[in-house]
Amino acid sequence: MKFLYDLSIYFLVAGIKIASLFNKKANDSISGRKNWRNKLKEALKNNHQKIIWFHISSLGEFEQARPLIIQIKTHYPQYKILITFFSPSGYNAQKNFQYADFVFYLPFDTPQNASDFLDIVQPSFVFFVKYEFWINFLIQLQKRKSHNLKCFLISSIFRKHQPFFKWYGKIFINALKTFDIIFVQDNLSIRLLKKIGFEKNIYLSGDTRVDRVVEIAQQHFSSAVIDNFVQQHKTIIAGSTWLNDEKILIPTLAQLKNHFSLKTIIAPHQPDDKNISNLIHLLNKYQLSHCKYTEVQNSSNISVTQYDVMIIDTIGILNKIYRYGYIAYIGGGFSDGIHNILEPAAYGLPVVFGKKYQKFYEATELIKNKGAFTISNENELLEKLYQLFNDEKIYFETQKSVKEFIYTHQGGVKKTMQVLEKYLK
Repeated sequence: MKFLYDLSIYFLVAGIKIASLFNKKANDSISGRKNWRNKLKEALKNNHQKIIWFHISSLGEFEQARPLIIQIKTHYPQYKILITFFSPSGYNAQKNFQYADFVFYLPFDTPQNASDFLDIVQPSFVFFVKYEFWINFLIQLQKRKSHNLKCFLISSIFRKHQPFFKWYGKIFINALKTFDIIFVQDNLSIRLLKKIGFEKNIYLSGDTRVDRVVEIAQQHFSSAVIDNFVQQHKTIIAGSTWLNDEKILIPTLAQLKNHFSLKTIIAPHQPDDKNISNLIHLLNKYQLSHCKYTEVQNSSNISVTQYDVMIIDTIGILNKIYRYGYIAYIGGGFSDGIHNILEPAAYGLPVVFGKKYQKFYEATELIKNKGAFTISNENELLEKLYQLFNDEKIYFETQKSVKEFIYTHQGGVKKTMQVLEKYLK
């Protein structure tokens, strides 16, 4: 099984190299890892402090690690923080993160890369986030385990479809034993881990991301442009959308326009020229007037009050814009899986999304408690949005469920830090 895993990594690398010829994200992934050994040695050559290494898959998982990194760096400044990302989206957005001393791409998970990386870094503490399980790195960490090296898995979540719980899962179970403590988000994860022999080192801490989204929601943010666009209208915030979402959402908005005075803000997951162009084509097809945020933001001569839709064609502000919303539609449910629904939930917004949500604990819980709704097609979306706009009683009951979920799931950072303190002192 180890041979097959290693073979899959080599195929993965080959695939990314081929894709890098015509895909910018793949090209960033390859170019960002070039000559990584020398770059890492150069960065660490004058370091004499112990290193805490956080490995994070991408930008979404970074929001789970971020509050812990800040807590550790603030209260334990004797350590240096090194962060690695697998994905360019995480690396490019956070390569200058002020609480990190070093930020790199994670080398591809070959036995030699893992061994060389750990020989150079020599971390004292290692944190992996959610479900990052690179087998060769975990094996190499296991070989180096001593009282001076501790490994933690934070904000993790386990589901029965994962390799740990399959007939071929032994290699993954052994790798999981690398972690001295596994912090999980829910009780189902605990039950599943117990079935494969993990008992004493499991802590129910919840999702540290909840604390982060609440913190963002409480921060001051204002935009004169968005204020003028929204005014007193009830507003749908469509966050992290893909074309499959927009093909359902846009015709629905056109129908709702005939019944309600509303505004919509759409933030595509990847706001590049191609995706923005596809979105504009759909808006024009259904006769919805629109403007781009960056264009009106940078011009004092453009009035925004007459537009139906504002397109957020930049990144970094969506999690603050949800405060303008009445309802949130979250994209990804017709692609690989929904994006961050905790961000709008932190503002108490009812959340609607597509059918691929099952692997997200917060989505299943909010649906169970009628704070979120899943839809499969345009008719279902129209029906649900019409109901939420038209029936105040249902709306406020939904909003109450969302707020209760956020309130009861806060405190993950505090719970995690209480356990970690005895190791970090």
